[in-house]
Amino acid sequence: MNENFTNSDILIQYLDGELEGEQLLAIREKIATDKNLAAELESLRLTRTAVATYGLKKTIGSVHTEMMKELANQTPAPVISMRNLLKYGLRVAAVLLLVAGSAAVFQYFTATPEKLFNDNFEAYQLTETRGNANSNLLETAYKNGRMQDVMDAFKQLTVPQPQDYFLQANAALRLRNAPAAIASLQMLQKINAGNNAHYYEDDIEYYLGLAYLDNNQPAMTLPIFERIHADKNHPYHKKISPWLMQKLRRLADQQAVSR
Repeated sequence: MNENFTNSDILIQYLDGELEGEQLLAIREKIATDKNLAAELESLRLTRTAVATYGLKKTIGSVHTEMMKELANQTPAPVISMRNLLKYGLRVAAVLLLVAGSAAVFQYFTATPEKLFNDNFEAYQLTETRGNANSNLLETAYKNGRMQDVMDAFKQLTVPQPQDYFLQANAALRLRNAPAAIASLQMLQKINAGNNAHYYEDDIEYYLGLAYLDNNQPAMTLPIFERIHADKNHPYHKKISPWLMQKLRRLADQQAVSR
């Protein structure tokens, strides 16, 4: 087996999501440093798209041609044969499955950080309140959907509390101000680390991953979402689907190749 075949075989396994652990980390590092390997990976991706599209067109065309031939050779009858109806129904179902598969391939190769953010971002629902007057202004603005007021109120706080940082980050995300969201979430992580606390720990992780996506940094999102995806007890585990991870890995790889 020559080196090219070995590389292609590993790259195909990588695209299929079959690599794990050290093998996965090794191929990612090699892709990031070897331009020829990165180019081969992109070529394989484009080939898959072309094959999927061509196969769908050929299959639909052949089914349509065969059905028309059979219909032309049949003698008109007042009652439609249940056997023929079932046969054509199964063919239509098969074509629809191919269409769905083609749509999935299209979504995979056209995914962008912005699309992934838009598909997965949900505003945090605030339920608890506190007695601090300034914080109450911030909370009230957040509950009423006045995100710019939240950010303005946050700037007036002399000693922001953990919830203030978290709400300001979510308001920034809703205003599509990813850098501000990232700064607040990272600051809250430092506060937790410094005080050995766990304020919004799981929430910070998920929303920081989304903030990186909105900031066009899928490679920063990837390790965060991988941890959540691997932890079945994480509150946001169900939001990180295998399909999302596949698209996210492709975007992270593309970003590594372009650098």
